[in-house]
Amino acid sequence: MTTGAEPDRTGQGQGGDTALSGDVAFRLLVDAVVDYAIFLLSPDGTVLTWNLGAQRIKGYEADEIVGRHFSQFYTPEDREAGRPQKVLELATSSGRYEDEGWRMRKDGSRFWADVVITALQEAPGAPPHAFVKITRDLTERRAAEDQRRRLEAEQRARAAAEGALAVRDRFLSVASHELKTPVASLQISTEALLRAREHDDLDDARLERGLRRIATASERLGELVSELLDVSRLSAEPREPRRQPTDIAGLVRDVAARFEEMGNVKRIRISAPGSVPIEVDGSRLEQVISNLLDNALKYSEPDAPVEVELADSEDRVVINVSDRGIGVDEETPERLFEAFGRGSNAEHLQGIGLGLYISRQIVQRHGGQIEASRRRDGPGSTFTVTLPRVEGGP
Repeated sequence: MTTGAEPDRTGQGQGGDTALSGDVAFRLLVDAVVDYAIFLLSPDGTVLTWNLGAQRIKGYEADEIVGRHFSQFYTPEDREAGRPQKVLELATSSGRYEDEGWRMRKDGSRFWADVVITALQEAPGAPPHAFVKITRDLTERRAAEDQRRRLEAEQRARAAAEGALAVRDRFLSVASHELKTPVASLQISTEALLRAREHDDLDDARLERGLRRIATASERLGELVSELLDVSRLSAEPREPRRQPTDIAGLVRDVAARFEEMGNVKRIRISAPGSVPIEVDGSRLEQVISNLLDNALKYSEPDAPVEVELADSEDRVVINVSDRGIGVDEETPERLFEAFGRGSNAEHLQGIGLGLYISRQIVQRHGGQIEASRRRDGPGSTFTVTLPRVEGGP
């Protein structure tokens, strides 16, 4: 290795050729390597030798750096943290140390280096006679990898943007279609009542029929707007739900009672313990149960029962809502939980396709999962909600 003096050449070979001793040949070989910085350090970190690769990578001539401490190659922040001494200690304890990081050139510029330090010692852990330090400049490779990561990030961002545009277009299509029906009903009913009044043909019976149609359309319109707003509210809420002690069994019975008051008398059958306490966001879980019951009643055959079963264990609560309707179609049930997602066998039914999407968002925020499957005992579907218990719960 270059130390400022020409290496010794000894011996004469046949034909007058100069023969080199093994150590001199090795030093010449190391000195000729230009892609790697290869040099020796004393036990305290002083630079003992210097090759052409070290000169090319780090910018120092041999007489400028031999005899100086190798900490000069480290960044100011690494020197302040005592990193040079630490890496020598690690190389001593394990015999070898390797890492990648920023290093300094003579001109003050930084380069990304792959560094290997090997302790020359008689036994592992013994005091080293010296260290061999090999450094490779990986700045160009790192720049290429950074560029690749940037391109991949841009591609992901572009795909996400395209996906968002697709969801937006789907939203506009579905929302406009669903909102058009109640709005048209409101307009028709209102215009019919106005014409009847103009022709003095508005008796009490006709007025009541018109007002009922207006009330029904208004209710439907309110439900659609509420679902759309709820998606926005969910996006703005913290990911961690506001947990409080809640009796899931009582919650199911309360929601079922409200549905039965609206005309679904005796259609909902509940199988549950007297009480199923758990820590959840009660208002949000009430929304999940309401969405599942509404979905089951909507897609069931007329007067067919809807069954709700609660299973309680030490680590989880499971809620099954089963109907005897058209069932989950052959396409993956995952589509049902996407925004505006609906089964292909349910396109003729009313719905904007947000209820199950909202339900999954709520359940997942509680650390649970929701799944859809076909009933095994006949036609119909089963929606299963699994909620993990929380430490410190009731």
